[in-house]
Amino acid sequence: MSLKPYIRSRWFEDIPIGEFHVFGSHTFSELEAIEFGRRYSPEIYHTDPTGAWDTPYRGLVICGWHLTATWMKLMVGYMENFASGVQDGRRNGAGMGVEDLEWYLPVRPGHTITFTYEVTEKPERVVRNRWGIIRSRNEAFNQYGDRVMSFTIDILAERNPAGAG
Repeated sequence: MSLKPYIRSRWFEDIPIGEFHVFGSHTFSELEAIEFGRRYSPEIYHTDPTGAWDTPYRGLVICGWHLTATWMKLMVGYMENFASGVQDGRRNGAGMGVEDLEWYLPVRPGHTITFTYEVTEKPERVVRNRWGIIRSRNEAFNQYGDRVMSFTIDILAERNPAGAG
């Protein structure tokens, strides 16, 4: 078995405020909604299509954590491809925290959700003399263009030692 070389991201200084990415889209199925619900969030509105009609949601809905986990999966895959070819040993991407996570509208089986990311800030703070902080707004939109989820996340990005000072 051959291992794929670990792909690194760019230096902190290379990442501009306003950089925008669409990580991709995912169409949620009823089966995956039920399986995720049974395993991680066993409320009736995530696990039972018939029983879900007697809830305020009036039908089966995707768990918010399922939506968030799908963002994570698409983000990691997208960023690995985006950073392809950058293999110089720097380390980027460790998360420092999520703020203001909100799920606005129910996502239902059959909905296609598109996930986006935008760099909004690079706070003037250096962590352990080596890392800068990248703050981004992350959003998810349904097939009608309605925002269904958003949050802010801070990640560490290694500063370029050649430009430090």
